[in-house]
Amino acid sequence: MEVLIPFKPVNPKSRLSDVLSLEEREKLVRVMLLDVLDVLNKFDCSVKVLSSHPFDLHGVEVCVDSQSLDDAINSRIGKETAVIMSDLVLLNEKAVKEFFNTEGDVVIAPGRRGGTNMLLIRDNRFRVSYHYCSFLKHVAIAERLGLKAVVFDSFYASVDIDSKDDLLEVLIHGKGKRTYEYLKSIGFDVKFDKDPKLVRYGKEL
Repeated sequence: MEVLIPFKPVNPKSRLSDVLSLEEREKLVRVMLLDVLDVLNKFDCSVKVLSSHPFDLHGVEVCVDSQSLDDAINSRIGKETAVIMSDLVLLNEKAVKEFFNTEGDVVIAPGRRGGTNMLLIRDNRFRVSYHYCSFLKHVAIAERLGLKAVVFDSFYASVDIDSKDDLLEVLIHGKGKRTYEYLKSIGFDVKFDKDPKLVRYGKEL
């Protein structure tokens, strides 16, 4: 199996720019990627990082591709191809094993806002279409091709990091992850109130 991980190392995660500097966001996406790789390294699969810009990553093949996300992935779909997003920092070995073992022509792990966080493609006629509620688009594409699409339901696969609320999830559930340690090191924490709140250096965000 080949696993593709899309990655944007330059000016990433703009929705976090109100709480993180550019330098901090660029550091954050690298540690998130390492968290995902830490899990995938436990499996017998070929991992390729698809990057919009060159960067160094020891021990992992980095494919620099200037095409759109869809074109970069579609040009690499083979007999059995998985696409896993680089910001799924809560992933663990159990969740990934269950995902890989789920039967279906296309296995889809949805995000919480209509996105597609993980895809497992076992029919190379399938083509991805990310952005703008891609989960529903991927289900429809599979149906048009007559493929069996199976939804993989996992909390740990559903949490992608785009907003302040997502950072809160990491600080609640991600102890032991590189991303958790990085966020703590730059002053982030949880204020335990009636509803947990994200704070930085004690100031509520």
